[in-house]
Amino acid sequence: MKQQATQLMWFYDRQHEQWSLSDHVSCQPWQGEGTHPWASQLVQEDESGFADFLSRLYDSGQPGQFIGHLCDEAGAVHHVLWCGQYVPAQQLICGWLAPLDMTQASNQAPPSGIPQPTSLLQDPLLAQLAQALSAKTGLDFCNTLVNELAHILGANSVWLTERLGRDRLRVLASHGIDLKEYALADMPCERLYRPGAASAAPISEPLSGCDCLQPGQHYYAQPLLDRNGQILGHLALLFPSQTQTANLDSVLTIFSVRMVAELERLQSDAQLRLSAVAFETHEGIIITDPDFKILRVNHAFSQITGFDNQDVIGLYLGTDLWSGLGYELNTLDRWQGETLREHADHRAYPQWEIVTPVQDDKGGISHYVIFFEDISERKAAERRIQDLAYYDELTGLPNRRQLHETLAQAFIEASRESLVGALLFIDLDHFKTINDSLGHATGDWLLKEVASRLKRLVRQGDCLARLGGDEFVLLLPSLSTSPPQAEMQADLIAERLIGEIAAPYSHGGQVLHIGASVGITLFPGREQEAGDLLKQADTAMYQAKSAGRKTRRFFDASMQLQADRRLLIHNELRSALNNQELTLHYQPQHMVEGGEIIGVEALIRWQPPGRALVSPAEFIPIAEETDLIVDIGNWVLHEACTQYVSWEENGIHVPQLSVNVSAKQFHAHDFVDCIHDVLAATGMDPACLNLEITESVVLGHAEDTISKMTELKELGISFAIDDFGAGYSSLSYLKRLPADELKIDRSFIQDIPKDGDNMAIVEAVIAMARHMGFNVTAEGVESRQQLEFLQAQGCHFYQGYLASKPLPVPYLERYVSRLTRHERGAQSDKNSVA
Repeated sequence: MKQQATQLMWFYDRQHEQWSLSDHVSCQPWQGEGTHPWASQLVQEDESGFADFLSRLYDSGQPGQFIGHLCDEAGAVHHVLWCGQYVPAQQLICGWLAPLDMTQASNQAPPSGIPQPTSLLQDPLLAQLAQALSAKTGLDFCNTLVNELAHILGANSVWLTERLGRDRLRVLASHGIDLKEYALADMPCERLYRPGAASAAPISEPLSGCDCLQPGQHYYAQPLLDRNGQILGHLALLFPSQTQTANLDSVLTIFSVRMVAELERLQSDAQLRLSAVAFETHEGIIITDPDFKILRVNHAFSQITGFDNQDVIGLYLGTDLWSGLGYELNTLDRWQGETLREHADHRAYPQWEIVTPVQDDKGGISHYVIFFEDISERKAAERRIQDLAYYDELTGLPNRRQLHETLAQAFIEASRESLVGALLFIDLDHFKTINDSLGHATGDWLLKEVASRLKRLVRQGDCLARLGGDEFVLLLPSLSTSPPQAEMQADLIAERLIGEIAAPYSHGGQVLHIGASVGITLFPGREQEAGDLLKQADTAMYQAKSAGRKTRRFFDASMQLQADRRLLIHNELRSALNNQELTLHYQPQHMVEGGEIIGVEALIRWQPPGRALVSPAEFIPIAEETDLIVDIGNWVLHEACTQYVSWEENGIHVPQLSVNVSAKQFHAHDFVDCIHDVLAATGMDPACLNLEITESVVLGHAEDTISKMTELKELGISFAIDDFGAGYSSLSYLKRLPADELKIDRSFIQDIPKDGDNMAIVEAVIAMARHMGFNVTAEGVESRQQLEFLQAQGCHFYQGYLASKPLPVPYLERYVSRLTRHERGAQSDKNSVA
C-alpha cells in the first residue's frame, strides 16, 4: 500500500527489519525508502529518540510511547503519538499512531501517515485512550480499556473475556455489568466460538432472547484472535441504540492486537506462575541443553543428590556429574527407567528418571527436561514385601511359601540324581506353657533363640524354615545315594537338634527348659510326591509326641492310617453331637473307710451308628484342638445335671455329681452364665455339683480362674483339681485356689505297691492335702493292696475298677440300688445285735 493510505496500526519485526502497516482492512509489508515508514516526514531531531523508543519496546517488553513531529507536504509540523508494545508470541512490535494537535483549521489536512478522524471517535479522544493505555499492562490494561471505552463510546456496558475450555468464558474486566464467568450457551457471542467461525466479522445486532442481559439494547462483540487464527476471547459492548456502533469495527481494530497481546501475556504469566510452582516439586528437575549441559535445577535436586544447586550449573551430565547417563536418546521419544546414581557423599542410590526432549520450532532438540526421584525407600519396601512373602518376620528364616518351592525343587533333583533326602518336622515341647505363663514377649525371644541354635546345625544347601507357632522344618536335600545311610544321617541330625533345643535357656533371671519332638520322612519314595512330605513328617512328629516327647520318629504307612483316622474322627465328631451319638457313663466314687458311695463322675462316650465305641482318649484330644470341646462340655454339663435331677425324683440318691470342665470351656467368656442357665433349666442343687478342672486351667489365667471359682462357690458348687501331679503343678497357685479336693492321677496309683517312688509321691500328696485342708480322691484303684495303702495314708475317697467301671445309666441305677439295699441290711443287722 502507499504511505499516504497508511492508517492507525503498524508492526515492526526487528530481526528481519520489516515494517507492516494496516488500514483496518488488511495488513501489508511496507516497502518504501528509509528505515521506517515516516523517515521522509519525521524531523531530524526526533530520529534518535524514535530509534530509542523502538529499542526500549524490545528490551523491556513493556508498552511505551513516543511523541514526535511530522512534516506535511506544505512544511507544517504536527505533533503525533506513537504507542507500541513487544509481543513475544509473535516476535514483533505492534502499535498505533495518533495525532495530538487537532486544533488546526478544519480545512487543513493532517500529514500523510496520520489517521483521519471518524464521526464516532474523534482523534483527541482516541489520543486520550491511547495515552491512558500506553503505560498499562495485564489486568490494569483490561480495566482501563473497558472503562475508557464505555466513557468515550457512550456504551451502557463493556466487558472483556477469555475462553475457558470449550464452552465457558471468564470475564477479565467489566464496566456497567456484573459478570464473572458464564457459559456460551444461549449467549449472543456463541456463534463467534463455533468451529470455522473464528475469522468471522464482529457481531452487531439488537439484543434479544438472552435472560441475563437486559433487552432493548444493541449488542456488539469483537473477536480476539491469536496469530494462528484461534479465538482467545472477545470484547463485548452494549449500546442504547444501533447508531452508536457506526465505524466501530475500524476503531476497535486499532486496539485488538494490543488486547490479544495482553491476553497472551496474562495467560503466559499464569503459566509461568504454575510452572514455577510445579518446578519446585518433591521431584528433582534438571534442564539441560542438547549436549546435556546443565542450565537449571530445582531445590529438590539438591535435597535428593546432595549437590549444591549453583555448583552444578554448567556441568555436563554423564561426565562432570554422574558417571554415564545410563541411556541413549537417538530419537525425540521420551525415556524413563531406573538408574543407579552417585550421591554427593559417594554412596550409590537407585533413582527413577524420566527424560523428555523439548523441540524447537524447526523440530530439533532445544533442551532436555529430566525428572527424577530417589526410590531407595520404595526399593527397600519392595525388599521388605519380598521378605514378608518368603521369610518369617520373627526369626528371619524361610517361611512356608519358600519351603514349599525349595522342597519341590529338591524333590525333583533327588529323583533325577538318584539321591535320598530327608525332611524333619520339629515341634517344641512345653512351649505353650511358657508362652502362656510368661507372656508372648518371652515366647518370641525363645523362638528366636531356638532358630539361632538350629542355624548352627544347618549344612550348606540345607533349608531351615519356620512354619509358624512353635513348628520348624529342616530340609536335608541330598544325604546319600543309600536309603539306610540317609536314614542314619537323618537320625543323627535329629538327635543333635533335640539335644541342642533341650539345653537350658537363661532369660530374665530365669532358666527355661523346653524340648522337641521330631518327625522324619525320607524322599523320594514309591508313590510319593513332594506335596506328601510335610504331611508325612507332621504325622511322624505326632507319633513322637505320643511316645513321650523329646524323641524322633520316622514316618511309615501305619502312621498315615492313624493320621487318616484322626481326620475322620475330627470330621465325624462335628455331627455326632447333633445326631445324638454321644452318651454319658457314670463311675461311682466311694469312701476309702467303709466303702459308702459318695458320688459319681460323668464320663462321655461316643457310639457311632453301626460301629464300635470310640474311646474318649481318642476323640477328646481331637475335640480340644478346636472349639468343639466347648460345645461338647456344655452338653455334658446339661445332660449330667438333667440325669441327676431325674434320679432324685425317682428315689435314687447319689450324694454328689462330678463333671469335668476343659480349659477352653472354663475360660469362655460366658462360662459362669452357662452354669447359671444349666442350674435354672434342670433344677440341679448347686451343693450337689462338683466341677473337676485340671491344673492347665490355671496356667496363664490365674486371676480369671480364681474369680470364676469364687463366684461359683458362692452358689454352693464345689471344685476338684483333677489329674493332680500329672501336669505343671504350682503350689503357689494351689494355695490360692478355692478348691475343695485333689484327685491323684491314675499314673501314680497303677504301679502301687510295686513302685516305691509312686508310693512316696502319693503319701506326700495326701499329707500336703491334709495340711492344706483338701479332701483327696485316688483315681484308677484296681486292687485291694492299693486300697489298703490309701487307707493307711488317710486318703478320703477312691474310684476305679476295684469298685466299678464307668456304667451306663440303667446299670448305674441297679448298682446304686444294690448298694442301698446292702447298706440298709447292714444297718438292720446292727439294730438286731443291739
